[in-house]
Amino acid sequence: MVNALSLAARIHAEVPADESPETTEGYEGFYHLASMKGTVDRADMHYIIRDFDRKQFEARKRKMMEIAKKVGKGLHPDCYIELVIEDSYYNMREKVVEHPHILDIAQQAMRDCDIVPDMKPIRGGTDGAQLSFMGLPCPNLFTGGYNYHGKHEFVTLEGMEKAVQVIVRIAELTAKQQ
Repeated sequence: MVNALSLAARIHAEVPADESPETTEGYEGFYHLASMKGTVDRADMHYIIRDFDRKQFEARKRKMMEIAKKVGKGLHPDCYIELVIEDSYYNMREKVVEHPHILDIAQQAMRDCDIVPDMKPIRGGTDGAQLSFMGLPCPNLFTGGYNYHGKHEFVTLEGMEKAVQVIVRIAELTAKQQ
């Protein structure tokens, strides 16, 4: 008998502990165990893998495959590890940088609204990432929110109002270019 929860723990122990969201920052990629549930006979783990560089992103996926093979080596044939990798987000930067005028317009709109543009990497997946890879390059703009995806997530009315002002100004600047 092989305990599925023990296998799950062994898999997670092989994931580089120094490459998690809480130990990385800026442009460093990470592995994030988002959920884990199971019983003695079945365990499910869901990881989010992020990286700013496509080659490093692919290397992270290969690392997960290597971990699954290593932990699964020598298991009874009725016991197996199934690894499913689904790409949900790529880093939008690789699509947005092909259209620098988009960033120029967004930065000008911010300045016009008395906001100092602060360009920094976004470590999560966004709707803009999906749209960028569907042919509509979308830089990530602020929304007025803070502490995303945590129990202390919140948004300010003032921040949302400023975000709307910037979006309207982007539309105005874009219309002038047409």
